[in-house]
Amino acid sequence: MDNVKSKSFFSKSFLGLSSFQMLAMFRRGMFYTYLSIYFIEFLDLTVTEATLYATLPMIMSVIFQNFVWGPLSDKLQRRRTLIILGEVLAGIGTILVWLVHSVISDLHVAGYVIIFGLMIIEIFWSMSNIAWSALISDLYPTIERSKVMGGLTSLGGIGRIFGISIGG
Repeated sequence: MDNVKSKSFFSKSFLGLSSFQMLAMFRRGMFYTYLSIYFIEFLDLTVTEATLYATLPMIMSVIFQNFVWGPLSDKLQRRRTLIILGEVLAGIGTILVWLVHSVISDLHVAGYVIIFGLMIIEIFWSMSNIAWSALISDLYPTIERSKVMGGLTSLGGIGRIFGISIGG
């Protein structure tokens, strides 16, 4: 049985979640869309090496969501704190990775600095991701979740389109 109260689709919670989702997808659209081109064309990595920027960080995400952040989120019940902390630390990490990679003269090494930096950043993004999913479960009853997730995904897609447009 769900003991979650039904909320309006356009409730204050949904508006907050949707604005956050649009910003997150804006960031991803702006950043990830062109990263493989940057690796291959500017940092001289092979296509195989360039794919590591997506593969290795996602492995870190799965590990940390399942074995660290998921259990911690359930234990502490501090979803919003984990979301904000994860996004802030990932944002700071992104700036640091860019700064560190930009001072390295060996372009190949600079590419790997980004790849390994993204692995660390993904640890923090995974904190936000798992808390995000748990928060939606906390706020909406089962029967409404698919509608809410569909709305958030659609709005996130709009954010991603804007990110790609501005980034490119």
